[in-house]
Amino acid sequence: MVALWKRKPKPEKERMCKTKSSVATAASVSSMAASTGTGTGTATTPRKQRQRSPRTTATQYSTSSSAPSTTSSSTASLQALRDSLPDLPLLLTFHELAAATANFSSSHRLAPAATSSSSFRCSLRGHSAAVFRRPLRRDPAQVSARLAVLGHCHHAAIARLLGAAASPDGSLFLAYELLPDASPLSALLRNPNNPSFTPLASWQSRLKIAADLCDAIHYVHLQADTVHNRLSASTVLVCGEGPHLRAKIAHFGAADLAGEIPDTDKTDQGSAGERHRRTGSRGRRIEGTRGYMAPELIAGGAPSRRSDVYALGVVLLELVSGQEPVRYEYNKATGEYERTSLIESAEAAAEEGGGEAMRRWVDRRLKDSFPVDAAEALTTLALRCVAKEAAARPEMSWVAAKVSKLFLEAQDWADKFRVPTGISISIAPR
Repeated sequence: MVALWKRKPKPEKERMCKTKSSVATAASVSSMAASTGTGTGTATTPRKQRQRSPRTTATQYSTSSSAPSTTSSSTASLQALRDSLPDLPLLLTFHELAAATANFSSSHRLAPAATSSSSFRCSLRGHSAAVFRRPLRRDPAQVSARLAVLGHCHHAAIARLLGAAASPDGSLFLAYELLPDASPLSALLRNPNNPSFTPLASWQSRLKIAADLCDAIHYVHLQADTVHNRLSASTVLVCGEGPHLRAKIAHFGAADLAGEIPDTDKTDQGSAGERHRRTGSRGRRIEGTRGYMAPELIAGGAPSRRSDVYALGVVLLELVSGQEPVRYEYNKATGEYERTSLIESAEAAAEEGGGEAMRRWVDRRLKDSFPVDAAEALTTLALRCVAKEAAARPEMSWVAAKVSKLFLEAQDWADKFRVPTGISISIAPR
């Protein structure tokens, strides 16, 4: 015991040398194992090194395995981005359209009952398409340039333009996405087989369609920098139902690609009379639908943004009243048919005021489940859009903002007066 206690400790320098030697030996063994690809030996590898090896290996494995995961996720994200981006409209060939529609046979018509039709359904490069024929009034070489410009315009409330083709006889064929579950607004408001029923039986659904429609026309004027010139209740397609209800306008870019809109008329510069003088000598053919054409178009003027606002105002009046723009009713007293104008009846209801006249004019199928002040406000707005003078009509930015506000108020009104579903009421004598 005494000898052990009196044993002198080893010099500090010798211990430091041995520690360095151990570290060097461990490092050399590790390097040899790494170079030969074998595991570290249990006899020569220090204890601390053997404990550290599994952690190091796990760390190296996780690092090497994370690289393919990052690459695969990046590739998936890029692919998802490509899939979300819409394809640009294509400049199709007339032979391609003829082959897709079986040489424009009657079996491919959108309206099979019609003896002569200029609209067909087909499949184009994997897309279900609706093809429409229009007279071409511009140089066919300019169609591709205008198609490239319009191809960058996409909106959720606009039916997508898939492509265009010029035919040898001077016609233009336009292909749009085919919406199989969509119905024209005119058919939903006025079903001849069941006039007392409409799927649009709530005020909120009418305002949703009005808001989508105003947003789409505002986009056509502002972003696409063109004129629609095809707006009517028949060209407004309604899809879905309930909270998923939405509206899309068809025939976007048709008037532009067909050459119906002079470039000088897109900016609404000049009065209607000046536009008439610029275009009257050309013998322009009037394009439009009865009841939706602005007075300046009937007089021979060129389509403009103001004429789009006029057609929009007519559709808004249809949404409120459910009536068609112009109708002829038989008068038993006189034995003759009398013409009734939707604009004139709306003006009479607005002038009478008091709320009761508006209740009588609004679509009865809404069953008084609508705010009278909101119906009066929307009617007044629509009447401003159908002003006889083009300069008196408002811009689409103003119209879209007002209708959007009315739609939000309609949502709040519907939530406030919704009948609770979890309450049952029984009425019986006590």
